[in-house]
This record gives sequence, structure tokens and C-alpha cells, in this order.
Amino acid sequence: MWQKDPGNSRSPAKNIRKTKSALRIAGIDLSGPKNLRNTSVAVLEYGHTLALLKLQKGLNDNQILELLKKLKVKVVSIDAPLSLPSEVWRPEDIYLREVLKNRGGSPRYVMAPTATFQMRSLTERGIKLKNLLEMNRIKVLETHPRASLLFLTKDADLAQNYKNKDRKKRKRARDRILELLRKHIDIGNFVLRDDHDIDALICAYVSFLASCSPEKLLQINEGFYVVAPEGTFS
Repeated sequence: MWQKDPGNSRSPAKNIRKTKSALRIAGIDLSGPKNLRNTSVAVLEYGHTLALLKLQKGLNDNQILELLKKLKVKVVSIDAPLSLPSEVWRPEDIYLREVLKNRGGSPRYVMAPTATFQMRSLTERGIKLKNLLEMNRIKVLETHPRASLLFLTKDADLAQNYKNKDRKKRKRARDRILELLRKHIDIGNFVLRDDHDIDALICAYVSFLASCSPEKLLQINEGFYVVAPEGTFS
């Protein structure tokens, strides 16, 4: 478990365009509809600093909508396929797998939207949620937080081990990720309890870049972005 940092890590983000008023953006690590406890939602606020405003788990689609509307979120990035393939793979999945392979990651991080019953259920929920949010004027992006983490850190071991079944390797990787994230985001008193919370926060960071520094993103397809492979956190 990640513990509270006793210090105050609040500092201005570098090389990011300032906004006139506080901007609120979000990220969602989405689970299938029968496994809501693994859905994590992270909301960031950017004014003078970039700070974690809300971290919540176990929400259904209507509860997610209610939360984002209440907090006046403008952009949300979701870790889930938001479209169905005509066959097995979408072109964007094939492209991202190739980028991962060339950057030291594993193509297995990307699964086909209909590869398993669980993936199909997740994809169907993602499409439904996307439509619901867009009907309420919230911009929705698709992202892949594990790929983004690899590209942010240039560290294949971190991307591999923060989901590792080995407890020691998992904790070591998550502690290092937390250390890196705190240099860019004021996490405050929030405790990131698992990889779902980590992924939601990285998704929210993608939303932040999409809003304030889009040149730092790699477009996989229309509406599908990951952090560009430039080692922003390295």
C-alpha cells in the first residue's frame, strides 16, 4: 500500500500552458460491469499546481457521470477499448502493440477488445459510458495507462512489475512510481491502494496533457492517445 507523504509536494508543472481558471480533468480505470470494485476514478485540478482532487472506487456508470458533473470535469480519459473491431483486432491495437515492442514493452499489454468474455464486457461498458458522458458534454478519450507509464519513465521493469504477482517486486515498483508521480502531481493525503488507482491517475494525467500540452501525446487513432515516448518522468 502506498502511504501518505508527510511533506508538501505542491509545485508548478513545468513547460505547461497555464489556464485562467482551475481546470478539472479525470481518468478512469474501468472494469467490467460485474466487477465494479475494480473501477477507479481519479480527478485532477490544475490551477497554479496540478493536484489530485478526488480518488474513488467502485462506481457504476451513472455514479461516474454524477461525480464528473458535480466536479465540473471537462475531459476524461478511459482505460478501456471504446470501439469494437470489425474482426479480432482494431488497427489502433495493432499499432500500439508495435510501438510497445519497439520501446521495450510487451505487446501483451494490449488485448483485443473481444479476446475474452471479460474484455468484451469491458468494451461494451466502455462504449456505453463514453456515449453517456458525451451526451453530457464531457470530452472522452481512450488511453492505455500501462503504455503511458512505460513511455513516461522509459523503465520497462516498472511497467512490468507494478502489476506483478510477486508482492515484493510489485511494492518496489509501485513505490518508485509514486515517487515519480509526486514530482509532477500533488497527491496530498490520498493513498493509492492498487494498480487500478495508479492507472486511473495516469489516465487523468493523459487528460491533463490533452488539455494543456497535447504535443506531449502520441495519437494512436482519433480519440485514442498515450503519452509520447520521450521519458517525461525519467
